[in-house]
Amino acid sequence: MLTQASGESAEMDTGTARAALPLQRAEGMFAISARLRDGQTRRGVLRQGGCSRLLFPRRDETQLEAVMVNISGGLAAGDHLRNEVRCEEGAELLMSSQGHERVYRARPEDPPAVIHTDCHLAPQSRLEWLPHGTIFFNGARLERSMTVEMAGTASFLFYESRILGRRGSGEQLQQLHLRDRLSIRRDGRPVLEDSTIMMGDGLHEFLQQSPVADEACMDTTLVLVDRDAESYLPRLRPLLEDMGPEASFAVSCWDGKLVIRGLARNNWVAESLMHRLLPCLRAGRRLPTGWRI
Repeated sequence: MLTQASGESAEMDTGTARAALPLQRAEGMFAISARLRDGQTRRGVLRQGGCSRLLFPRRDETQLEAVMVNISGGLAAGDHLRNEVRCEEGAELLMSSQGHERVYRARPEDPPAVIHTDCHLAPQSRLEWLPHGTIFFNGARLERSMTVEMAGTASFLFYESRILGRRGSGEQLQQLHLRDRLSIRRDGRPVLEDSTIMMGDGLHEFLQQSPVADEACMDTTLVLVDRDAESYLPRLRPLLEDMGPEASFAVSCWDGKLVIRGLARNNWVAESLMHRLLPCLRAGRRLPTGWRI
């Protein structure tokens, strides 16, 4: 009997130890600079490592496109990605992504996945950050931040959509740990601080409420920081009218920055709208290579 009890205790201790072991997580980084040469934006410095890769599709434009790829297949709690983007004077760089990023369910004791991106824009340069959206599984944990330091004559276009849960799979987003921050400084002066925090349980019922999200499962933010931002308003406002019950978007513009925010009940409605809005904000440039509807 003593031997049997000792064996059971050893098995229990081994099981507890296995449950407490940290899981293997991914780390990734990339650093890219874009420079203007002979009227064409070309790659300057390029470093990449871990699970992060950049691809460069051919484009018949002066703009350079870099497609971000996470070869680990998504984000798990504890993953850590660090990115740096630099646009030299006069350069035009488009940062896009291969597909939607997925943030998988985490254990309660796991640390969140972390993504931090630093951007630096020299005078007369333009950076467009236009990835596909981020899909949050129930129980996902993510802390993401982007800082932008830009010259007064530079231009910065930013797009981000968050898809809350997998409604097509019947999943309800009940639990989430999300800290999402965008910080922009122009000529050393803060021009935009945007922070989103979603934490806790019972999020599905909370988002169903009319004053909160009115059953929407996707929120979208589009930001343009440019000296001529106000000039886009007459063309944008008609596109945001009569969205119907599936989506609601609004635009505001002041101090050389334009912000569009919206909620949608499905990804199709929001992305279809982006295909109409972005050509207005991008002076006819082609959409990112991976954007298809």
